[in-house]
Amino acid sequence: MSKGVAGGLQRLMHFFLPKEEDFFEIFATMSRQAAEGAVVLRQLYAGGLDPASAVEQIATLEHAVDQERHEAVKRLNETFVTPIMFDRQDILDLGNRLDDVVDFTRAAIDRTALYQVREMQPTALALADVLQRCTAKLAELCAGLAKLRSAEHEAIAQINTLENEGDRVVKEGLAELFNGGHDPLEVFKWHEIYGYIEEAIDHCEDTATVIEAALVKNS
Repeated sequence: MSKGVAGGLQRLMHFFLPKEEDFFEIFATMSRQAAEGAVVLRQLYAGGLDPASAVEQIATLEHAVDQERHEAVKRLNETFVTPIMFDRQDILDLGNRLDDVVDFTRAAIDRTALYQVREMQPTALALADVLQRCTAKLAELCAGLAKLRSAEHEAIAQINTLENEGDRVVKEGLAELFNGGHDPLEVFKWHEIYGYIEEAIDHCEDTATVIEAALVKNS
């Protein structure tokens, strides 16, 4: 084969092969935006942010995350092969789970504003704190995707531990909520809001599980 033909084939293959760093950068960006959303939630419950501002900020972040997820799907549909570490389903699952984290964070903020809760509950702040720490670890994990080769990653274990902490906080918070000392309407409001924050934390763990499974599969 002539050098000219060989060079042409190489350039053609390079055109069709995806750049791993493109997908990795998308997921790193989405995870950073999820972490920013958790900060907004915590600031809301800590009294450092009014509900209207929180709603506006999380809406902007959710839109940005949606755009990143659509970009990942677009790039996936334009290529014949996937990065070495992830197959097509892994890429779709990872994008969807990161999107879910922000969706449920937004749901918690939107309901807090919509329901005009009388006072912020300590459990809500505690859960927001867990979510903030969980998304920070998720952002750390996703920032290093290009170099990950082993499922034995400290951030994955820490996210699992934080999810368990979130479960404990929810159970204790619900017990306190239903102890008879709260207005029934406020109980209804916070029961729903706690559920949304718990879902956001759960999807952090789901995201880490997708990454862990991909690493195991390709080890």
